[in-house]
Amino acid sequence: MRNLAIETTLIISISILVYIFEPQASQLLAYYHNAITHFEYWRFISATFCHTNFNHLGLNLIGLLITLGLFIDTFKEVKVLPLLLFNSLFIGLCLFFLEPTVTGYVGLSGVLHGLFSYGVISDIKNKDRWGYLLGTGFVIKIFYEQIFGAQQSTIDLIAAPVLVNAHLYGAIAGLIYYFLLAAINRKRQPKLPLNG
Repeated sequence: MRNLAIETTLIISISILVYIFEPQASQLLAYYHNAITHFEYWRFISATFCHTNFNHLGLNLIGLLITLGLFIDTFKEVKVLPLLLFNSLFIGLCLFFLEPTVTGYVGLSGVLHGLFSYGVISDIKNKDRWGYLLGTGFVIKIFYEQIFGAQQSTIDLIAAPVLVNAHLYGAIAGLIYYFLLAAINRKRQPKLPLNG
């Protein structure tokens, strides 16, 4: 629990610190497709901590706390920061290679979808009925956004378009991370001697 509290505090602190230095911070840290083509690869990860306005920051940080709270048993056992970094990189690479027309991107929301999908699959693997319920709602949300886009109220609140594909890429990243971690953990388990 202590590690989760430290990681959560660190994510929140970095996000707030970056926000204090906006808009200059985004010029250096936000995902800009053109900047990536000039080898500014840190933006794949640093864009996660940038936000368009205070409402955007607040929504994302509340979303972070809710997501970690919903899956607290999972995230007490699994380090959040490596998952956040993996999700950030995965989302950034997907945007760069699959959506080169997306010129800019900031925010935690894609990563939050990755944390959520990780928590859901973990609950389902542990046969927790709560995971099935949350997973169903999550899949419906992703499909809704892919068909209808983001809600206008959210767009107005953050004063920017919502990049719903980042949510989709984040959700996929969370699943990939879960299965990668499971495969690594299986390989680390000592093999029992075989009897003939």
